[in-house]
Amino acid sequence: MVSNNFRTLQKQIEDIGLDNNLADYHAFIFWFIETAFGYSKDEILNSICDGTHDKGVDAVIIDPIELKVIIIQSKYERAGGKVQISDNEIKLLASVKNYFDSKASLKPAIKKGNQVAKRLLEKAFEVIRRKKYLLELIFISTHRNAPHLDDLVYNTLGFAENDFSIYHYDRIIQLYQDKMRDFTPSLGVYHLPFVDSDKSIIKTSGNKSWVLTVLAEEICSLVNKYGDRLFRKNVRNFLGKSRTNKKILETLDKDATNFWYYNNGITVLCDKANIVMERGYIRLENPQIVNGCQTVKSIEKYEGELKGEVMVRVIESVDHEFVNFLTLYQNSSNPVRNRDLKSNDPVQIRLKHEFRRQGYFYEIKRGEEYSKMAKKFPALKSEFNGNVLNNELIAKLLAILKKGPAIALSKGSDMFFGDYYDELFVPNLSTFNCLAPFHLYHLIRNTYVGYRKKFHSFDKDWVFKNRALHYVLAFVYQSMGQSRYWERDFVSFCENSSDVEYQKFLRKTRSIINKYFECIYKAWDKDKVEYYNTYLQNQKTMSNILTECKTEIAELNLRTKKIFKEFIIK
Repeated sequence: MVSNNFRTLQKQIEDIGLDNNLADYHAFIFWFIETAFGYSKDEILNSICDGTHDKGVDAVIIDPIELKVIIIQSKYERAGGKVQISDNEIKLLASVKNYFDSKASLKPAIKKGNQVAKRLLEKAFEVIRRKKYLLELIFISTHRNAPHLDDLVYNTLGFAENDFSIYHYDRIIQLYQDKMRDFTPSLGVYHLPFVDSDKSIIKTSGNKSWVLTVLAEEICSLVNKYGDRLFRKNVRNFLGKSRTNKKILETLDKDATNFWYYNNGITVLCDKANIVMERGYIRLENPQIVNGCQTVKSIEKYEGELKGEVMVRVIESVDHEFVNFLTLYQNSSNPVRNRDLKSNDPVQIRLKHEFRRQGYFYEIKRGEEYSKMAKKFPALKSEFNGNVLNNELIAKLLAILKKGPAIALSKGSDMFFGDYYDELFVPNLSTFNCLAPFHLYHLIRNTYVGYRKKFHSFDKDWVFKNRALHYVLAFVYQSMGQSRYWERDFVSFCENSSDVEYQKFLRKTRSIINKYFECIYKAWDKDKVEYYNTYLQNQKTMSNILTECKTEIAELNLRTKKIFKEFIIK
């Protein structure tokens, strides 16, 4: 029996086909790329090459940020989950890898290929061979999984886990559910009744808008229909039993007649809107609440009889820049943090897409932490297996590398997501630019955490090392130079190497890391600064360490680079 989720997915695919004049199998590819990668319409259409003589390649994505070529092959049938994926379909896609062995291997593949496939495969060959892009193969299908396919792909055919992915029926449904939960799919049309006796204020210049009075119970009906999807463009989700939210509930309970006056109201952004006066409602296309989440969720959670009215401002716009500024300025009151204001930034959304594909839950919004979401959606536990990244930690790690350890230690999240944001989260920031310092941070900590031994004047080594770690991370990065490839290869090593190989690498790096710590301590001890925290937060400290331990640091940098070449760099 076809599930309701699959029926809704089919409807989405059908709509994509109608909107873009695509056959259903092309629309399925479009849906997958849009959902898994977050690409724009033009980027998707330019990547699809499925057709006559496509040589087993339905889409080619060349990603200059992740330094990857992704080749997609699809099998779409409306009878979802009825037929099992066949071995031959997987083997056909696996054979595409051979196209990039040499020009001679590619030539037969493109000789009779259609022009789009030929152009994309030639470009893919160029970046793989000359720019060291990695190749990833993805098979997507509405057919069900075959239990032995993992063994076929990873053992028989010899692919690494991140080099070949199969999205079978169950995984496609999971991706659909992720999309409905995490990323702004259109919510369709909603008719929101308003209190006609209070009339409305309409502003037509610039972006058309309305100010309306709406019954609290109608707000409850709105959120009951859409749930958290209604707040995708808000900077944060519901924060629970905060002081403000308790006051909202108290007003609803004891002074509902004054709720309209005491509460700031809500702002609804939509693609298009119009008043239907004779029926007493405003028609909203794809509504999103961009301010007033705490008010709306408090109304939803109120257990008594809902009374009172809410001021609602409706704004019609699809202008991306305007929407960004609207969200920013609508949420600039004191309780909102700079991190909240960047939660819908395109870089954060792109990273969330990419990290999800790689099995990481990327936390970017308060109220949507993994711990909370996993309780609400238990399937997340198996999907991410505890692999969680928080963009505040990522920002701190990037600050170490781009602003220096002293800045990272002395400044906080508000600065990282404020004045420093554009420098830290540059448009071409890749996932491996984030994961490399993340893995290295934990590798350095693993050299001392849990040992609890004395470190010079400190009773426990971690007291000093937890702070000095920021400098060690910076020194390791300095030793590796500017090449982007070592970060990518290091991430691959951390995620794919055996425990034996990783422990061997850790043992070899431990002695170097310990000596970096010794240099940092030596410089502090000599400078006679009473508080080590104050010393490590001083921007002159890095130069002090390099002056005091110039020879030792130079030698350690060479040893670090040598070990990374031995284990990591391909």
